[in-house]
Amino acid sequence: MSSLTRMLVILDEFTPEDPVLTAEQIMARLSYSRGTAYRYLKELTSAGLLASVGGGYTLGRKVIELDYTIRQTDPYITVVRPIMHALGERLDCVVLMCSFYQGRVVVLHHERGADNLTMTYGRGRRMPTFLGAPSKSILASLPKAMLRKLFESSSAEIASSAFPKDWNSFYDEIKGIRRRGYALSRSELDTGNVGVAAPLNTDPPASLAFVFPESRFEIADERRVADIIRSAAEQANTLIARMESGEAGIDWFDPVSKTA
Repeated sequence: MSSLTRMLVILDEFTPEDPVLTAEQIMARLSYSRGTAYRYLKELTSAGLLASVGGGYTLGRKVIELDYTIRQTDPYITVVRPIMHALGERLDCVVLMCSFYQGRVVVLHHERGADNLTMTYGRGRRMPTFLGAPSKSILASLPKAMLRKLFESSSAEIASSAFPKDWNSFYDEIKGIRRRGYALSRSELDTGNVGVAAPLNTDPPASLAFVFPESRFEIADERRVADIIRSAAEQANTLIARMESGEAGIDWFDPVSKTA
């Protein structure tokens, strides 16, 4: 691990549960010497990535600037946002775009419909890797070798999920999600919510999902709902491919009307 990576790893230690950490806590968690820890903390503070507060450190204002820049300019968000907005308005649901990196799943963007839905996982929030439709859809898009490595290093997370605990049964379930083209979850992340997600062909992998109250989903046609999310993801993937190849944009269709 390079010295730069060792320094940036410090940022991962700051979470909603631990927003402020002392130099001593950083040293203990990462096994850094006092000199190394203070040198890294000084560099990160000078760059605005950390700020000193009350004898400890917290994430700095530069992180807020970077987040704003990503929200305004990320090419994937720019391409997919109109589709997400249409889904949210037409279906009165929450629409999420989630991304996979370094073995974790994080909410990249979300659009809210008129339905006042309780959601634990909004933009920037890390999701459980083996729970919820957005994560399951991403898992089903991973190459088998990568998926097996992730499976073998995540026994604790898998034990608390609904996935089978042995590799062969686990992979059979993943193949089922691939065949269907979408993942479905009920009350796995928030009690009373149903998530439906389809994969996006981004680098790193991502998924497009919408979330309904379970009471609404029970009176809906699951096949119709699945057709809508697959149609929306298919369109998003076409736009993404053209964006990545430098082609001109295409007119986007209403994913709800197309599957009517």
